[in-house]
Amino acid sequence: MPDTLMSAIPDSRKAGPIVLGHGDTIRTAACTILGAIHAHLTANLDAALDGRNSEGVHQVRVALRRFRALTGLLRRDSPNVVLDGASGHARTLAHALNGARNWDVFMNTTLPGLGALAHVGVDAPGVLGPLAVPLREGAAGEARAALDGAEARQFLYLLEQMIDGAVWITPLPAAVQETLDEPAADFAARHLTRLHRKANRQGRDLALLTAEERHRLRLTLKKLRYTAEFFESLHAPGTGAAPYIRRLSRLQDVLGMDSDVLTTRALLSRIGESAPGPDIQHTLGAVAGFLCCRQAATQDRTYSRWRKFRRQSVFWRA
Repeated sequence: MPDTLMSAIPDSRKAGPIVLGHGDTIRTAACTILGAIHAHLTANLDAALDGRNSEGVHQVRVALRRFRALTGLLRRDSPNVVLDGASGHARTLAHALNGARNWDVFMNTTLPGLGALAHVGVDAPGVLGPLAVPLREGAAGEARAALDGAEARQFLYLLEQMIDGAVWITPLPAAVQETLDEPAADFAARHLTRLHRKANRQGRDLALLTAEERHRLRLTLKKLRYTAEFFESLHAPGTGAAPYIRRLSRLQDVLGMDSDVLTTRALLSRIGESAPGPDIQHTLGAVAGFLCCRQAATQDRTYSRWRKFRRQSVFWRA
């Protein structure tokens, strides 16, 4: 029996809370957040490389997105070649993991949810599950190769070096370095205000938005949520950070269904290409129709959560 079948399945770990001091500057806060991202990423590498715990790949992707969100904030104020390069590595690495994550969601979440089609004589899990297995295995192999490759090693080395700040701060002009001594609370409030306003602007007339416009709104909300989570601890308990982030998260969930449907359609197309035939096409058509109906049924919930988010007061002082 192969060793991988006998060994314990590695655990995955969600990102823990980030604790900043009220006197922290941008410099010290950024280094603390980078350390937390590094810890989150490395804690999930074994699970992602092993592949049997699908949450490992997901958490690595989350860590990479959080890294890009932070560097995006820093680069907006202080253009930086080191941060540019590190963000590029993170983007390339995350892209290499997308396929594995998409197939994991399809197998673990989407297919089990299609059992209702049995009422109309369509066994979607039974028909599509076996056809999806080799496609999922192929994507998982690509993810493992990426995580074990030079791009990942270079990024991890650079991320570790960035934690003390020197490698990305030293190349900056002295005047720019001085701006990093600004209070982190002011930096956070400025960017939270910007992203919050951007989200409200993009979500105006939500019912009329195209799929691409809703996708852009979802990306802005994701950046807003990560920024809120980075700097939540700078604000006293009871100031509304938790309710704000909770409503933001719930809104992301329903908007994410749009993205999930588009992703699922692409995966169904892959299955259809790998196994053409009238029976398969019938099943794929039934699934596509089912997903469209389910997506339409969530619209009222989407608008409700959007209205609640719009009414939620912010927790920072602009």
